[in-house]
Amino acid sequence: MTTNISECVNSILKGVRNLPVCSLVKATYDQLAKLFVRKGREAEAQLGTEQQFSQHLVKCIEANLKTVRCFTVTLYDRDNSEYPVVETTPTSSFSLGSYRVSLGSQTCDCGYFQALHFPYPHALACCAYSRITWHSYVHPVYRLSNIFNVYQMGFRPPIPEDFWPPYDGPTVIPDPNKRRAREDRPRSTRIRTNMDEADSNQPKRCGLCRQPRHTRWSCPQVGGRQGIQS
Repeated sequence: MTTNISECVNSILKGVRNLPVCSLVKATYDQLAKLFVRKGREAEAQLGTEQQFSQHLVKCIEANLKTVRCFTVTLYDRDNSEYPVVETTPTSSFSLGSYRVSLGSQTCDCGYFQALHFPYPHALACCAYSRITWHSYVHPVYRLSNIFNVYQMGFRPPIPEDFWPPYDGPTVIPDPNKRRAREDRPRSTRIRTNMDEADSNQPKRCGLCRQPRHTRWSCPQVGGRQGIQS
């Protein structure tokens, strides 16, 4: 839905993205192996301290618990655990909005409960009102035991190139006509619209002094300044 995951991969491969394909694959494999070892050790150490959930989830829950006092909760359906929640200012002077929360179906009108799969402030306020723990409303994916199972897989070291078997397949030769020219700007592939068309009645103006009939390279203002400096 967004480009966040692409930006994360781009930042990780920033130092090697200009390398050939084989070197790029080797660098990706090496970084994944180091990541799995580091994350596996962190999850194992946290399991040794009898923690149940990831640190990211615990920080989010602790931050959301600080805003529980700004909600007015009323129990409507005891069997299905459905509540209307009214959000107020810290001084309870006026209302900021109302939401319907269902702990039974783990949904909320704000959408965060069903999107993130752990209680957000509205659901935490309902748990505090009914004096029940929020642990049962957290998805198992946030448990350290499941996180440890993800990073438990190991990576085998790659075979050095000196021990590779001889290659007897076809030889791929790149087409020199498809190489991008090193000089000049690359050809734009963007689809142009009416907004890109310049008005023929308006002459082009200089990018420096904004006067017509010359460009920034032949601008008399730049020439005059250079003459004064010399």
